[in-house]
Amino acid sequence: MAEHGEKDEVEWPPHLDAMTAAPKNHRLLWEDAQVRVLEVTVQPGEREELHHHQWASVMILLSRPNYVNYDAKGDEIEPAIALPADPTFPHATRLPPQRPHYVEVLCGEKQALHAIRVEFKTPEEAGGGYHERT
Repeated sequence: MAEHGEKDEVEWPPHLDAMTAAPKNHRLLWEDAQVRVLEVTVQPGEREELHHHQWASVMILLSRPNYVNYDAKGDEIEPAIALPADPTFPHATRLPPQRPHYVEVLCGEKQALHAIRVEFKTPEEAGGGYHERT
C-alpha cells in the first residue's frame, strides 16, 4: 500500500487519471499539493473516455442532463450523484474516489453535463480522513 499522500499506481493507474485519460472532458482550473479543481463537461451525444478520480471530492453540478454511467467493463452503473425528482442547480455533494468509469450523455438532451469537481489529495483536506472508495 502507498504511504500517506502517495498514489497507489496499481489501484489508481496514472494513465486512467481523468486529466490524462479524458482531457477533452476535464479542464484543470486549479491545482496545488492539496487540491485539484476540474471543470467537467460532456456534450449531448458524447461519451467520455474511461477514467478514474482517485481522490474524495465535492462535485458542484451546474447542469445534469440524462446520461448513462458505465464501469470499466462497459456495464451500466448507478449515477455517482442521486438527485431529487426536481433538482435545483447548482447542486453540490461529496463523492468518494471513483473507480474507472465513463459517462455518455444521451443524444436528445438539450444541455451538456457541466460540473466543477474539487478533489482533495489528502485525507485531511477531504475532511477528517474521509477517503471512502467505491
